[in-house]
Amino acid sequence: MQIVEVDDPAVESAGLIYPTADLLPPAADDIAYLIYTSGTTGTPKGVAVTHGNVTQVLERLHPDLPAGPGQVWSQWHSLVFDVSVWEIWGALLHGSQLVIVPEAVAGSPDDLHDLLVAEGVTVLYQTPSAVGMLSPEGLEHTTLVVAGEACPSEVVDRWAPGRVMINAYGPTEATIYGAMSAPLTPGAAGGAVPIGSPVPSGATFVLDEWLRPVSRRVVGELYLAGRGVGVGYLNRSGLTASRFVACPFGGQDAPGKVMYRTGDLVKWDDEGQLHYLGRADEQVKIRGYRIELGEIQAALAELDGVTQAAVVAREDRPGDKRLVGYITGNADPTQLRKELGERLPAYMVPAAIVVLDVLPLTVNGKLDRRALPAPGYRDGARYRAPGTPTEQTLAGIYAHVLGLERVGIDDSFFDLGGDSISAMRAIAAINTAFDAELAVRTLFEKPSVAALSLQLTSETGTDVAAAPTGVSFTSVHGTEAGEVYARDLTLDKFIDGTTLRTARALPRPNGQVQTVLLTGATGFLGRYLLLDWLKRLRRVDDTVICLVRADSDEEAYRRLEATFDTDPVLLRHFRELAAERLEVIAGDKGEPNLGLDEERWRQLAERVDLIVDSAAFVNSVLPYRELFGPNVVGTAELIRFALTTKLKPYNFVSTSDVGRQIEPSKFTEDADIRVASPVRTVDAATPMGTATANGPGRCCCVRRTISATCPLRCSAPA
Repeated sequence: MQIVEVDDPAVESAGLIYPTADLLPPAADDIAYLIYTSGTTGTPKGVAVTHGNVTQVLERLHPDLPAGPGQVWSQWHSLVFDVSVWEIWGALLHGSQLVIVPEAVAGSPDDLHDLLVAEGVTVLYQTPSAVGMLSPEGLEHTTLVVAGEACPSEVVDRWAPGRVMINAYGPTEATIYGAMSAPLTPGAAGGAVPIGSPVPSGATFVLDEWLRPVSRRVVGELYLAGRGVGVGYLNRSGLTASRFVACPFGGQDAPGKVMYRTGDLVKWDDEGQLHYLGRADEQVKIRGYRIELGEIQAALAELDGVTQAAVVAREDRPGDKRLVGYITGNADPTQLRKELGERLPAYMVPAAIVVLDVLPLTVNGKLDRRALPAPGYRDGARYRAPGTPTEQTLAGIYAHVLGLERVGIDDSFFDLGGDSISAMRAIAAINTAFDAELAVRTLFEKPSVAALSLQLTSETGTDVAAAPTGVSFTSVHGTEAGEVYARDLTLDKFIDGTTLRTARALPRPNGQVQTVLLTGATGFLGRYLLLDWLKRLRRVDDTVICLVRADSDEEAYRRLEATFDTDPVLLRHFRELAAERLEVIAGDKGEPNLGLDEERWRQLAERVDLIVDSAAFVNSVLPYRELFGPNVVGTAELIRFALTTKLKPYNFVSTSDVGRQIEPSKFTEDADIRVASPVRTVDAATPMGTATANGPGRCCCVRRTISATCPLRCSAPA
């Protein structure tokens, strides 16, 4: 490769710099430059932009942008960022003065501010992250254009008063700008800052996944068309074909042309302004939840004491992805997490919030997410070492579950980075270490080592949940069980010997069903089972009794009725069917005697002819030990009820065999259930084992033991 140094006098004398032959002027379709952009992928790709692409954005500037003699523009951005093209030629082609900001000054907000004031700059272009570090004082006559990333409302509130401030939007692939807002005003409704409407030579389309335009206030993906759409990516034909697609819409700039698929989620407002909502590929999935980082970031930025905010999903430990917030300002991270918890669902609250002096920026002035530091999840100044053996054990469990070196007794499990999933792991380890029966909610109520230690050592702690009738996990599976086995689950461990011995002599079902006991009626499946049974029972005295967790029968009925209020028609249908044949009682199948007093329990056992059990604590991530009480012991309580006074058929819902009949590779979270598991009929004669039904909600040895004593059926959804 020959290298030519343009400053070499010999080169100029040889006529290599200024050839004598006249050169043809470039055509509008000729490539003007290549700008490399990584976008959100992190992989640089060269975007080819033509002369026609560039001139269209410079022909007519925004009417509120001052340009011409006497105006002073600044070039703050690097030449590798396409905005520099607009800064340079937007000024020079319209007769304005251009101030080139030295690289050393560009990186210092204070030095940049001094330069802008000294040079009397009247048009300034900045990213929201960069302008957030700049003082507006002394720049009252400067028109500000922000672009390159989403603009928080706090930046508008700080900069818009007393000056023209414009929010511009446009990827490199559409040549600098695709849309620009009208002058912004502080106090935007809902904190939303519009990105405006299309530039004069462009067109914008908000489309759904089938390329159909969406209505106002409906979120869709933004497509850009018009004279600004570039040629494509250099040597990336496949990527070009996927992002630069044929434009099926009319208009002077669109027919027969292509449109660029931005990957940005936007919506139109009632005034015809576009609002940027985030990237389609910035949706993250944590613990099974799809989360919009921009929504959390906006909520964090609105809190008192926060100057700037950013939220990312980090995976500092393999397989442990967490939300982490970063702020500048003087706010307390613990208080911020508390306030966010009042505004957002628990799964959207960052596991940690880090306070920084400044947010790191890329050379283009955008937030440098890769440079954000890993959180510490601790406050070393408050550290108090564990003293008692209980505190030492708990601190060790906290440290192991959260991947920390040490934990103080005053540290909150959740301030250290814990979440609902790690809380389940911690409680499982604590229950094993102390042979306890703590519920997961205990850790939420007493998140510090000190508070939880008092809970464990207190003899009257109300959160130590023992299984009903004296049955506990250890009484069934033993204290040293590293693994648990179905063979441990025998009825004599759950039901007294007298009940089991006398069951065979009890009256057997006569086939007449007049009173049905239904559990789980407040669940999605349970409410439809209730409607079905209410329609089936037609005789005057036929009754469906629903067992619902509540403090009173009246509250139980209200809770059940609320299950149907999602649809007025469904609610009316329920009330019509329930008017004469429904009885609702407050109880809990996981409690001794179903949570009823002895007399009422006996009366109910005498009345009920059939048990339909659709209640279970369904949670695929909780350890078996946590599900043992409500599910395994609760099932045993219903079996004991079925063996009291008279034998009652016991029907329950199982999902285990449905899972076995689905090809695992087809059954993913986003799979179409109609394809992965089509409707089918299950042979009634086929034995439906329940070893894993509803997690450990049922157990096969209980099924086999009870089947010799009373009729039992397992219903599997087809």
